[in-house]
Amino acid sequence: MTELSRRKLLGVGAAALTCSAFPGLAFGATERLRDLTLWGPPVGPSVALAHLAQKGKTRALVDNLSFKAWRTPDQLRSGIVSGDMQVSGVPSYVGANLYNKGLPVRMLNIMTWGLLYMMSSDDTVSKLEDIAGKTVTMPFKNDMPDLVFRYITAKAGMKPGKDFNLVYATTPMEVVQMMMVGKADIVILPEPAATATILKGKMNARSIRRVLDIQQEWGVATNGAARIPQAGLLVNADLADKHMDVLRTLQADCIRSSQWALNNPVDAGVIAEDHLGVKAAVTELSMPYVNLETTLALDAKAEIEAFFTRLAELSPKIIGGKLPDAGFYLGL
Repeated sequence: MTELSRRKLLGVGAAALTCSAFPGLAFGATERLRDLTLWGPPVGPSVALAHLAQKGKTRALVDNLSFKAWRTPDQLRSGIVSGDMQVSGVPSYVGANLYNKGLPVRMLNIMTWGLLYMMSSDDTVSKLEDIAGKTVTMPFKNDMPDLVFRYITAKAGMKPGKDFNLVYATTPMEVVQMMMVGKADIVILPEPAATATILKGKMNARSIRRVLDIQQEWGVATNGAARIPQAGLLVNADLADKHMDVLRTLQADCIRSSQWALNNPVDAGVIAEDHLGVKAAVTELSMPYVNLETTLALDAKAEIEAFFTRLAELSPKIIGGKLPDAGFYLGL
């Protein structure tokens, strides 16, 4: 053996010894994740993310794991575009839209399987057909709730402007206020605003009922499952490439924290008031209606694509003009 060969061999042996003594220096190892913020909308299902940040096993893999609520769609989009929001609870169709626009994002899971309800102070309304000749008020014109409701009514042979009137407001809380002052009798609202109408109604001497589960009506209209893959976690592709171990643990934590929130609505309400700015009583009473169940997006791909396809029938741009390809769904 030449002197050069001997030195090369000794060098390799020394490197191997060093890596065995300090595993973090092993070839191809990734740097430990120092900071990770879990972002979510200021609604009930984000309670699971806030709980996870406090109690989840992911904490052992991240030096500083925290939760923050995003407040507006513009804040969400800018955070994802800039890469500042590496893990975000988002509507699934927003994730598809961003992916189709070329952003480096992947859908990890679905956590919310629909939280839309028809609320009414009109005693004559108890089924979808009862809105005939009446006015329905809802937020978010041309967004998902609107598209879902129009799809459902179309399948039932009803057309807005002909068989019933459809009026729009800007936000769910605007719709709630319209109910309180008698300007709206039948509304479509997401949780927790749907529960808030019942509680506020009691304070304002108005009897407001939950008359329709829109998820159930979706199942009837699509001849499929009575649930909507509405929202879940969107993750930065670079985070997925470098820290898959963190995301595997995060997914398991999402399952555990979702179950915790459903089983502990009083404590979930306290977390919601502390972290989301939602009254504890509203969250507590709304938990049975948020359809909180964590499923890998890849496992739910067929349902997600069916959902996207139907939304795109009414507004292709809501998902960015096409179904996202297989790269959108993050496999663990």
